[in-house]
Amino acid sequence: MDLRVVPLLSGDPEAVVLASYVRFSGDAEGQLMMLFRPDTVQDLGRILSPKVFAGIPGGGTSALVGSFLAEVANIVGSSVLNAVADGAGLKIVPTPPVMVRDMVGAVLSSALAYAGASEAVYVVHIKFTLLSGGASFEIVLLPKVSADLDKFLGAGVDRWGFGTSSL
Repeated sequence: MDLRVVPLLSGDPEAVVLASYVRFSGDAEGQLMMLFRPDTVQDLGRILSPKVFAGIPGGGTSALVGSFLAEVANIVGSSVLNAVADGAGLKIVPTPPVMVRDMVGAVLSSALAYAGASEAVYVVHIKFTLLSGGASFEIVLLPKVSADLDKFLGAGVDRWGFGTSSL
């Protein structure tokens, strides 16, 4: 994907998101980001943990929401990275997630600086929507450009039968 397009993956680059950021290393390096829209976080909480979020007024959940999102990011992010690692036959070690609140364009642009790309980069972008759009989040997997990237992509092509393409 062209680097100029990556900050636009999630729509308006100035939209505020709560983002989980995880770096991974091992046989491949990169980052996994989960982007949560602040206006859908309580809906996500009510869907995934109804007993905890039931009856809590909107303004009284800020500390709970931060802890909840960090845990969701840890579980979902680790599951995604484990699936990629298992499918590609690679050892990948993630860091604990760090939560930030910023504009989505700034979050993704910062990740691009770490990726080390100059013109284009491989990106996996997944959008999840739960219960008719009441809650949603996105996952962005951004491998670091390095000699290991060929191993990362090549293993996936060989094991899964997928080809690579540029968008």
